[in-house]
Amino acid sequence: SSDLPLPPDCTSCSSARSSVLADALCLHPLSVTPSATTRRMASAMDKARTHRAKQELHSERDRLLKHADRGVDAQKYIPDDGKDRARALLWTVVLLIGPAVAYPAVILGWFFVFHNSIVQFAALLVCMLLVSMTLALFSFRWVAGKERPWLWWLGFFTGQATLVALVVGFFLYYRHLVYYWKYEEMRAYTNVAAAQDDAAFPDASMILFTEDTRLDQQRAVGYKSKWTGKVYCVAPIVDMTMSSVAPIYYWAIGEGCCDARADFHCGDSQDTSTRSGLVALEPDDIVRSFMKWAVQGSPYYKYEKAVKLEEATYVTKAAEKPTFVYWSKDPIALKDSYYSEAASQCVTASLIYFAVLTIVIYVAAWRILPKKKLEGVLRHAQ
Repeated sequence: SSDLPLPPDCTSCSSARSSVLADALCLHPLSVTPSATTRRMASAMDKARTHRAKQELHSERDRLLKHADRGVDAQKYIPDDGKDRARALLWTVVLLIGPAVAYPAVILGWFFVFHNSIVQFAALLVCMLLVSMTLALFSFRWVAGKERPWLWWLGFFTGQATLVALVVGFFLYYRHLVYYWKYEEMRAYTNVAAAQDDAAFPDASMILFTEDTRLDQQRAVGYKSKWTGKVYCVAPIVDMTMSSVAPIYYWAIGEGCCDARADFHCGDSQDTSTRSGLVALEPDDIVRSFMKWAVQGSPYYKYEKAVKLEEATYVTKAAEKPTFVYWSKDPIALKDSYYSEAASQCVTASLIYFAVLTIVIYVAAWRILPKKKLEGVLRHAQ
């Protein structure tokens, strides 16, 4: 009851008369210490207040409050005077020095060294890799006494350029250069009759046939591969002395330049004055057995299947090991095309590589370049 006098030790409770818990304590002076039930009630109320506070915080729409625990990037507030970009470009040029030396060195090795000496080419490759590793090692403080991050990047890009040149050169060599250098080692024969056994010219690269030699286009066939979908064409090369049952030693070949039967327009076959050709090389003649996988794209074996199809179609007798010829008025130019094609593809691949590399190096140079720090109150709030 509110008319009852307050106990003398409960005068401090008068300000909390509105609280049920305080009234209870004041009316019962013997129970000054909160009971377990009272403590549980207070704890539950505290948890409720905390939960409500968290809800209010999560529902807060103030963007600054939500981003208060994130760092402030002061660098973007520094006015760009162009000096950092110029320095990044300068560092890009410096970091390009290594790749500009290593890449051409390995590519030139594929063009001029690998064919003559694999050992010398391997020495060149190892030398470039050692240089790149040495540059990277000297970037560490425990080696040079001072950290030089730019040396690590220089070594990294030098080694990368070496490996890229190794891969690019590998494809160029086994697609084109291996044939060119093999032709250079072989001989050219003239006044060869189509009736002559091709076993007499095992090292022939180019053949000039006799005046009475011609292509028998009426017995030409096209063999379509079910794997590649391409048509491989063959036509017998004959002369006036050969009968219809004489074995065919030489065959003109081409890819995608004939119909299924009795049509052949490969190379210079439409020019009746043509009587020369470039010998197609068998993979076994240009690489060792363990490297045959590198030239597995050669169509040589497809032409052998085309010959078998021609034998079955026209009851022709082919030589046990026939010679395939690219029918051409200028077989020397055809031989040189292997080299020029390799050079052309090399230039294209190199330009693309260095364009991409320059962009990557510029980004790396921008990262390692020490930036001017902004003096002020902006700092990372963490």
